[in-house]
Amino acid sequence: MTGTLDWWSKILSRSWPTISGKNKHSLLHLLHHTSFILFVCFVCLNNAQKERSDTLHEINENGDDLQTEKKKAEIGEIKPGINLQGYCVNKERCLASQSELLIWINIGFCRIWSYFPNTSFPCPHCGELSVNSILKLMTYNSEYLCYVSSTKKFVRRNCYEFTHEGISKEFCTVRVMKIRQHAESIEDLIKRSTNAMRSSKIINLLKELKRHGITSMTSLKGNKRLHQKILEDYKGDFNQVFDVGRFTILCNTPTELETAVAVMKKAYQFKLIVSEDKDFFNKQSKTHHRSHNIKLYVPEHKVYVEMQATLKKYTEIENPEVSHLFYEHIRAWKPKDSPTEEELKQASDKTLTKINDIIYEWIDKQEIIKIASRYKPHSKIRILRPPQLKDMTKKEIKSKKNIPLILIQFVFKKLCKLNPKKTEGKAIYVKYIMGEKNPASCADVISVLIKSKDQELVEDKTMSQDLETYIPLQASDRLNRIHDCYKYRKQRKKSEQQQQVIILQGKSGSGKSLFCRYLEKKLWEFYINGSTTSVPVYISLPKCYNELDENQIISQTLQKKQINKDIIDIIRRNISF
Repeated sequence: MTGTLDWWSKILSRSWPTISGKNKHSLLHLLHHTSFILFVCFVCLNNAQKERSDTLHEINENGDDLQTEKKKAEIGEIKPGINLQGYCVNKERCLASQSELLIWINIGFCRIWSYFPNTSFPCPHCGELSVNSILKLMTYNSEYLCYVSSTKKFVRRNCYEFTHEGISKEFCTVRVMKIRQHAESIEDLIKRSTNAMRSSKIINLLKELKRHGITSMTSLKGNKRLHQKILEDYKGDFNQVFDVGRFTILCNTPTELETAVAVMKKAYQFKLIVSEDKDFFNKQSKTHHRSHNIKLYVPEHKVYVEMQATLKKYTEIENPEVSHLFYEHIRAWKPKDSPTEEELKQASDKTLTKINDIIYEWIDKQEIIKIASRYKPHSKIRILRPPQLKDMTKKEIKSKKNIPLILIQFVFKKLCKLNPKKTEGKAIYVKYIMGEKNPASCADVISVLIKSKDQELVEDKTMSQDLETYIPLQASDRLNRIHDCYKYRKQRKKSEQQQQVIILQGKSGSGKSLFCRYLEKKLWEFYINGSTTSVPVYISLPKCYNELDENQIISQTLQKKQINKDIIDIIRRNISF
């Protein structure tokens, strides 16, 4: 403060030399306090100006972000082949145009495709030929050759994603095809694949994955299996096969899988080319197999090698061969001109996807546990042999080369031998191998009969009410000798070898049918409790009896209870009625 007063004193002496000492002292204090207030005001104004500047800067930054977000907003899907990006000019009818959204249009694969400036393309939103402002051309998961008029150069690439921007005023011609091997023979393809898998570039990539704690498995397809796949799946075109050599990348967590994919996508660091990228981990494949597939091109050997990343736990499920072998049976199956066979093929394909839904956790974990809780082994439910395999040996089935028969034999064999312990294995067995619609075991047949019995009583309300108020029927076989009919039947049951038929006689309305229903109810209780091995069947003669075919009365009754006619003979061999 003293220094400030001295400074002001010197200023006053120079500017106002006549001022007296007392007045000078008062004025000095006034000037000092005034300068402090001015200083405070200056600081406050400066801070306010700074805050305003920061606010404006923040607004500008947010505005830039909004602009950037607006620029990045786009619709449409990038698919394999040629993809164009541009704006729709149909401002009146198209919301995408009004919102100035960038639009992706997929052209697909073409041997020769040319772009001319101002060409219009259909908008995927409004459907009009109104996308005529093309800004970008992208090829995806393909091999391509591109010629652009401005550069007058041909560009040949096989990387999974290549973008050419600023083509709106240029003429360009492209050839975009699916990636394929370039081997001269199957033997040449095997040799190239083997050498590529052992190359230093691939080994260095695997080392990098290992450094991140990610393991890999190497597999080469056997010659017999390879020839079969080429013939059945690709009609002899071996250059469509990419899994001659395959690396399976096993990850512990989804995050680890993302890391593995990120490392593989930087394969250029190892002088490899990422030529195809298919994410079937977050988006379902045709078979619902869950993995992230990447095809790497090894320039040194001019061959593609497949990398398949998945979670380790998906490979540790019980009996993984069930899904794989089932797939092998239906993979190359070409149904004959038969609606039934075509239906079975479609059902088989659907079953495979449903099995994979459980293996790869496409459905809720709690739902899997719920399904698995209904599991019972073959020893308890007794699987019924399919009627299609009646009197046929395994050798005969194989010799016929009939895929439906082979498939039926495969499923029946697995049903009888599988004994899963884990939740996923039990769920697959219950829902998609065993099935829940048609009776495939003795237990299923029993369940159908019980439901049929209950339904019959629901429909016959009089009988149902009478059973609730039932008083045990009495009968006599001689004068003054009366029996409780139910107790009498129960005693006779112990000596079935001596007495197998009981005939009840009486007038209409005396209670014969009611007694039989009551007896049926009690016999079902005995069966469920394990007291008897014979299944009770109530047969209404007026509904089922046919004197021309009276030997088939049990079969007719079972058919009325929704049991398929084709399987009745097998049921009667396995179940005592």
